[in-house]
Amino acid sequence: MAIRQLAIILVISTGLGLGINLISPNRIVCFGKYRPLSSGNEVIVPPNAEAGDPPFIALDLAELEFNSGEAIFIDCREPEEFECGTIPGSINIPFDNLPEENLENYIDSALGGCARDKLLISFCSGEECDLSLHLARNLMAIGYTNLAIFFGGSREWERFGLNIERRKNCKK
Repeated sequence: MAIRQLAIILVISTGLGLGINLISPNRIVCFGKYRPLSSGNEVIVPPNAEAGDPPFIALDLAELEFNSGEAIFIDCREPEEFECGTIPGSINIPFDNLPEENLENYIDSALGGCARDKLLISFCSGEECDLSLHLARNLMAIGYTNLAIFFGGSREWERFGLNIERRKNCKK
C-alpha cells in the first residue's frame, strides 16, 4: 500500500510541477535546442597575436557582455558581409576601408563619440579572419583603453544558436 501511495504522490507532484512550469512567466524549457555546456568557454587566439594585444575573450564572456548591454560590438568585415549576418546591434567599421588620414576622427564618428574607456569588442567572421585583431590594435593606438577581441566571431556566435541580425538575405 505504501508503494502505491508513493507512486501516486510522485505522479501528482510531477504533473503539478510541469503544469505550473508551463504557465509560469519564468518557465524552464524542458525540451529544446541547448548550447553545449562543454564548449564556448575556450578562448581562441590567432597565431599572429602578440604580447600587448588587447585580450581575447571566449564566446561565453562575449555573450555575457552582450546581455549586459554595456559593451559596443564592432564588426570589422565588409558591409556586404555585415548585412548578411552579424551580432545584433553591432556597429560596422570595415577594417579594409579605414582611412589612412584622420583615423581617429573616423573611428570617433563611427562610435558616436563614446568614452575612450567604454568596453569595445571587435570581431569578424571567425578563426580565419584576423581583422578584429588589427582593428583592436588601431583602436588601442588612438587611445581606446577598454578593448577585447572575440576571435570566434559571428560564425561561432551563430553556431551556438545565438541570435544573428540579418539586414538582407544572402547565400552562405
